[in-house]
Amino acid sequence: MDREQKLIKNWTDSSNNYSNIIKEELNSFKKKAWTDIILNNAGKNTKMDILDVGTGPGFFTIIMSQVGNNVTAIDCTEAMINEARANAKSEGVTASFRVSDGQNLEFDDESFDLIISRNVAWTLIDAEKAYSEWKRVLKTDGKIIMFDANWNIRLFNEAYMEKYMEDQKEYVRLFGEEPPQYTAEMIDFRKSMPMCQRIRPQWDFNKLLELGYKKIYCETDIGDRVYNEKERVINRSTPMFMLVVEK
Repeated sequence: MDREQKLIKNWTDSSNNYSNIIKEELNSFKKKAWTDIILNNAGKNTKMDILDVGTGPGFFTIIMSQVGNNVTAIDCTEAMINEARANAKSEGVTASFRVSDGQNLEFDDESFDLIISRNVAWTLIDAEKAYSEWKRVLKTDGKIIMFDANWNIRLFNEAYMEKYMEDQKEYVRLFGEEPPQYTAEMIDFRKSMPMCQRIRPQWDFNKLLELGYKKIYCETDIGDRVYNEKERVINRSTPMFMLVVEK
């Protein structure tokens, strides 16, 4: 099975699980937290044309549609798009959904005011190509707001693995339960993804500059704003970062 096949299988198999997660997020403090973060960094007060790359079960698409934007949502798997459509319908919002590759966008130049993505870039097989494509479809004053983390660096770096294991022990001590674990298949998939070996957001920052983006703002840890208590503990060694990138 090649990388692309592993990618599609992973997200197809996990689509229902992730859908359940975002349903919980839509009924928690996270809905407002994420909405505020995106709008505060978008730089526009008017209705935007937004591209949600790797929408998954549609969380960003839903919350951005609910505040009046035109959102196009893409994902590489039919299963995720089906979940996203169903979740959007349940929340009473309308958006455009399509199965599409975030590295080969099927849109005209300068189509969007804003591109958003969460926990997607680590799965990009050719991130440089993707970031170039995202720049192409952005309007002149458009922005990217990207959220991600070094989720799997511990699989390649012993020091990170040690920190992660400390977090696991602390999680059990505080909450009296074992945190979710990767299966062997999930580990194999993550080891096959090129971005998982890179130290980020440094790699992204440098690559975006090479591609000619004008301004890049980086916040290395936004966990206090978007994580619940358990997530803060288990993700301590891999903080979620935010990149705000201006074309």
